[in-house]
Amino acid sequence: DWGAYLNALEDNSNGAVTIAATGANSQTVTITIGGIDDTCTLSSGSCIATVSSGDLDGYTDGATLTITVNVDDAAGNSATANTGTTFVYDVTVAAATQTTAVTTPTADSTPDAVINVGEAGTIAVGGTSGCGLDSTSTMTSGGNTITLGTISTGDGDYTCTVTFTDTAGNAAGALSLTEFTLDTTVPVISSVSASWGDYLNAAEDNAAGTVTIVTSGAEDGQTVTITIGGIDDSCSLLSNTCAATVAADDLDSYTDGATLTITANVDDAAGNSATANTGTTFVYDVTAPTIDTVTAGWGTHLNAL
Repeated sequence: DWGAYLNALEDNSNGAVTIAATGANSQTVTITIGGIDDTCTLSSGSCIATVSSGDLDGYTDGATLTITVNVDDAAGNSATANTGTTFVYDVTVAAATQTTAVTTPTADSTPDAVINVGEAGTIAVGGTSGCGLDSTSTMTSGGNTITLGTISTGDGDYTCTVTFTDTAGNAAGALSLTEFTLDTTVPVISSVSASWGDYLNAAEDNAAGTVTIVTSGAEDGQTVTITIGGIDDSCSLLSNTCAATVAADDLDSYTDGATLTITANVDDAAGNSATANTGTTFVYDVTAPTIDTVTAGWGTHLNAL
């Protein structure tokens, strides 16, 4: 009754072998496995031989064993021995190992990991509430990419476990995958301010300027990119703020009087992109005004009156 494989659990329990035969009712059937005999008596063309757990011990793991069945009828005629049923004695299993961990932090609620198993079988995923399996549970010997199930319990830290069961039904100890952080919250750029204010004049056009950005939800070290007129400059966040230096050459050659937009972008460490901030503009005004005439109301002479 153990099928094509005898696993460790079955090896420690009594088993049964069912035999069907014709022309030998009430006769004794003998089954032989690995040199050990067990018997049953035919009734209505069948019988079940009980194989004690002690009779199933001591074989080489991975060995293929044959069940040999013999019976004689009442006249002493011997059936041709039946040797067509075999099974694999498989009582050991190795736990899965992790080859590639889930990237952390990740914005992916169905992240991939790579595990390795020593033989074919299936896996079950458990661990932190929210861990599941979104790909096939069937594993082949060697490396397998698994997709963890949609994590619906929200952002946070997760340690998922993988339990491997081989084809014979032997379950290995659970493998704890490397902990990862799910982060699906996008950062926010709350303010962008230029050192030259609402206007960029001729003097400022010939000197480097700065653009100060304030964010939330993006980690220290993340790069903020600002774009003015198709030219990018950047800075690295520290405590949710940074100042990007805009070289003098980056501020040249715009049309005098043009209104320019400062576009700021940032991603967090998990890859979530903030909505671009385009709320800051300035006027490029580098032409000095001209004084055409100066006329005094008193003319060329200022008298006593």
